[in-house]
Amino acid sequence: MPTAVASRKKVTGHKNERTFAALIGGDVGRLPHTGKTDVRDRRGRTYSVKGGTWWQIFLYRRSRFETNTVFQGRTIGRVPELMVACIDAFPEERSSYLANRDRYKLRLQVPMRRLRDELSKPRFLRAFLNKALFNGGEVDYFVILPKELTNVSDARKKFHVFAREDVVRALADVMEITNSVARRSGEFDAQKVLFRYQEKNFGEFEIRTDSNQHYREAKFRVNGPTVLRILKRSVKPAQKTNGQIIVYGSASKLFN
Repeated sequence: MPTAVASRKKVTGHKNERTFAALIGGDVGRLPHTGKTDVRDRRGRTYSVKGGTWWQIFLYRRSRFETNTVFQGRTIGRVPELMVACIDAFPEERSSYLANRDRYKLRLQVPMRRLRDELSKPRFLRAFLNKALFNGGEVDYFVILPKELTNVSDARKKFHVFAREDVVRALADVMEITNSVARRSGEFDAQKVLFRYQEKNFGEFEIRTDSNQHYREAKFRVNGPTVLRILKRSVKPAQKTNGQIIVYGSASKLFN
């Protein structure tokens, strides 16, 4: 993504966070810079606010997996270890990778397939989603502004609010975990782990090699409109909503 486009998206995202915070009497200040929390309400409950089409959930270097305690512990199995193995499939110097791309793409296949197998185990998939989306319990609620309402006036925006446990359960219950498949000559199988719903990809884990700045970085992203569609189908909305805020499932206790 060009820098100017990324900057505009970031500004829009912060604006939408402030709009939601104002609606609930919350605050966007004094939050951890490295966390997932975008808004905190007066009772200390935390919210991650998402909008647009593709959400980058994380973009981590090898060192982040080693120091981030969220991605440690037995509950997530070998998932972090295998993500690091995917990074280590590539040489430290990008020039070495560019000199022999095929060799390293073939090397990547083994850890990517093992990562697929580990994420296919329901308990580890749920633990991964909890850690990736909610920073291991840091965030209490997922707030989604539909893509088509991202740039409308504040008065027309409607925010869909889901509790952490409902999001993890609903997504894990419908996800199919696969590896990517080569589509044309010169491509290789198993370069990504794909997250699929109704036979379509809506999420992916991959290792970036496209630039010196982001070389050997692990990226996980999901398609926002598909996530919202899954959640709306799986989690019942509250019978009463509060104007611009629609709450679902366990989150229905939030706004009386």
